[in-house]
Amino acid sequence: MFVLAMALAILACTLFGMNSAVTGGNMVKLTNDSTVDFFSDWSPDGAKIAFISNRSGNWDVWVMDSDGCNKVQLTNIGMSNNPKWSPDGTKIAFTSDRSGNWDVWVMNSDGSNQVQLTTSPALDFFNSWSPDGTKIAFTSNRTGNKDIWVMNSDGSNKVQLTANPADDSGPVWNSFGEKLAFDSIRSGNWDVWVMDCDGTNITRLTTDEGVDCFPAWSPDGTKIAFVSDRSGNRDIWVMDSDGSDKVQLTTDGTFLGRASWSPDGKKIAFSALLKGDDTMNIWVMDSDGSDRVRLTTGKEGDFNPQWSPDGKKIAYNSDANIYVITLEEEITPTPTTTATPPSGGGEAPVTTPAPTPTAIIATPAINVTSSPPVTPTVSLAVTPVVHVTPSTTPTPTATSTTPSPAGKIPGFEAIIPILVLLVVAYILRLKIVK
Repeated sequence: MFVLAMALAILACTLFGMNSAVTGGNMVKLTNDSTVDFFSDWSPDGAKIAFISNRSGNWDVWVMDSDGCNKVQLTNIGMSNNPKWSPDGTKIAFTSDRSGNWDVWVMNSDGSNQVQLTTSPALDFFNSWSPDGTKIAFTSNRTGNKDIWVMNSDGSNKVQLTANPADDSGPVWNSFGEKLAFDSIRSGNWDVWVMDCDGTNITRLTTDEGVDCFPAWSPDGTKIAFVSDRSGNRDIWVMDSDGSDKVQLTTDGTFLGRASWSPDGKKIAFSALLKGDDTMNIWVMDSDGSDRVRLTTGKEGDFNPQWSPDGKKIAYNSDANIYVITLEEEITPTPTTTATPPSGGGEAPVTTPAPTPTAIIATPAINVTSSPPVTPTVSLAVTPVVHVTPSTTPTPTATSTTPSPAGKIPGFEAIIPILVLLVVAYILRLKIVK
């Protein structure tokens, strides 16, 4: 009777449970070894992922299928950082010190034809491709301080766009390729600025005394999300592209890195340390700050969320590995499984069930004073995308798992009718939803 009652209870919960918009699904661990791997960029078609790894004993650019299979090392000289696909998917630009200095390089997406684009004795760091793939924006200190430059994608026609005595860094193009948003301390404080792609019409968008940084354009170019500590916490704000109508979207935590817009511009993914949490987690909210949902509950710290081009997945970093979570309208718990290793060897992606999203209704603001606000700078050390210095990054320790004892599983007979009812309930629910 107990088993039957339990099965009926599960059936009722499945049929009549909450059916709200949900953004979580299966989490898949794409890299699974004792090295350090950092996610960097989706290919434009979403089929592949470029990343940085020290698995070869050096920091190199690697590429793998979006399911974690077929990992291929593309660079093997010097140290490399921040690989980004060209908009057409045929090239990958990156920063490397192989010439004895940090410079911008580009190669075919299969690793062939690696070409050095900058040759200044100063430090040059790749930042972003123009939307049409014809130009590259980069940061250089060749004039004595960090300035923003643009060149053709073959390295020709280098043009200095900013020439202020203060530092300018982190240029990002809007979706039309007409403007560049960037961080600058020229006002005496880190602020978000914008300029035309030829360096004219330089305009300060934020004027608060707090630190404002990490601008991120909405896909339609009408909004800019940014990180600010003006409220006492490091929160996500959004404003119109001309700097007007600033709105605070989060109020209760410390945030790392820039916000990540969904391809349709309706949602924003971010990593956050909120009150009551011990580590960073990945969250998603509507672009107006409503309907906030937690996607991860990791213990190692989850950060750097990036949407897939189709908006169905989010890749992120955790415990020095790369994960992908599939977004769904409804969450269906999935048992932990281990995928079959790809032919030719190599680690297999590991699938783990996603936690049930927890919507935040109201959380009092807190002041996190254990770490200072993030100052946007171009790192002069060897740093993966998230400013983690390779020389000091601890190697993750593999955790041994005690296998279950062999023999009959207690209560196994009771599971069968429950599973049958779950299948029936799932089919019925699909029909109800439709």
